[in-house]
Amino acid sequence: MLSANEGCRWMEFLWNGITTLVMENDIIRMEILVDKGTDIVEFLHKPSDTDFMWRSPIPVYKPFSFITTAQGKLGNFLDYFPGGWQEIFPNGGGPCEYKGAVLGLHGEVALQPWKYLITEDTAKHLSVKFYTETFRTPFLLEKTISLRKNSPTVIIDEKVTNKSGEDMDFIWGHHPAFGKPFLSQDCIIKIRGAKVSVGQGDGKSFTNLKQTTGIWPFVDSSDGTEKVDISICPAENDRVSEVIFLSDLQEGQYEIFNRKLNLGFKLEFPLAIFRYLWFWRIAKGSFNYPWYGRTYNIALEPFSSLPGLSEAVKRGDSLSLEPGASLSATLKASVTNG
Repeated sequence: MLSANEGCRWMEFLWNGITTLVMENDIIRMEILVDKGTDIVEFLHKPSDTDFMWRSPIPVYKPFSFITTAQGKLGNFLDYFPGGWQEIFPNGGGPCEYKGAVLGLHGEVALQPWKYLITEDTAKHLSVKFYTETFRTPFLLEKTISLRKNSPTVIIDEKVTNKSGEDMDFIWGHHPAFGKPFLSQDCIIKIRGAKVSVGQGDGKSFTNLKQTTGIWPFVDSSDGTEKVDISICPAENDRVSEVIFLSDLQEGQYEIFNRKLNLGFKLEFPLAIFRYLWFWRIAKGSFNYPWYGRTYNIALEPFSSLPGLSEAVKRGDSLSLEPGASLSATLKASVTNG
C-alpha cells in the first residue's frame, strides 16, 4: 500500500511474510516490522545513505512460520533477533517468573505481532499508532511514531496501561543496536555524566575491562594498569564484548557521533522513567551461540530498571501500575551533523 510520493509518506509491504511499514521524510527512512515487535530494522539518513541500525547475522523470519528445533534456555528472543531497535517489555534481561508467569529474555512484546493505524497522513506530518496487548501479563502497550517534513527528528509517544484488577510491576526498555556503516572506531559516545558498572562476564567473551565500578567515561582495564575510555567505540577487530550499566545519569539523552562521517544519532528519553542505560558493546569478541565471534555492534539502551523483573521487584527499581492506570513517555531520535 502506498501513500504520497513526496514529503512525509509511508508504505506497507511484506518482508519474508512479515508486515513491514516504511515511514520517511526528506531526511529519514525507517523500516518497522509490524508483525514482529515493531522492530525498527532500518533508520536511514537519506542524504548520506547511512543506516544507523545494526543488522544481525540472524535473518528476518516470520516467527509463526519458522519453529526452532528446541526451546532455548533464554526463550526465543535471540532466535528471531534481526538487529535494529526493539521495544522491551515487561521483562528486561534473562528469563524470570513473575506472579506465576514465566517470561523469557527481554519479555513479550519484541516477539509479538502489533497492529497499526495511520492517524495523520499529509506531506507535512505523518503519525502512525502501533498497539499490542501482552499474553502472559495483562498490559496494553501503545506508541505513536511521528515525522515532520524536513525534520531530522522522530518523535515516539508511548503509553502502557495495566488492564488487570491488581497492581502490576514491569520493566520497560528500548534496545537500539548500532552497526556498520555508521559504527566504527571513529565514533564517540557523548553522555554528560553517570556511574558505571561493568557486568559479570558470561565465560565466552573477551574483555579489556575489569568487573568494577567507575565514573563515566573511565573504567579500569582488565589488568588494572590503566583507565579505559569507554566513550570511544572499539574497532571492529578489537575482540571485546561487554555489558555495562550506567546509573545516576545527569540527563536523559545520549549521542553517538562519527567524527569521520560528521554524522550522529541522538536519543532523548524521560529520565524519570528510563533511569538506566544498558551499554552492550561487542567487537568480534563473543563466542559460541549466538554470535560465534562474528559480530560488531554497540547498543545504548534506556531502561527503567536493572535486569530481571523478579529481581527488580526485590531491589525496588521496577515500575508499577495500579489497576486501570497508565504511564506515558516520549522519546526523540534525531540525526545530528557537526
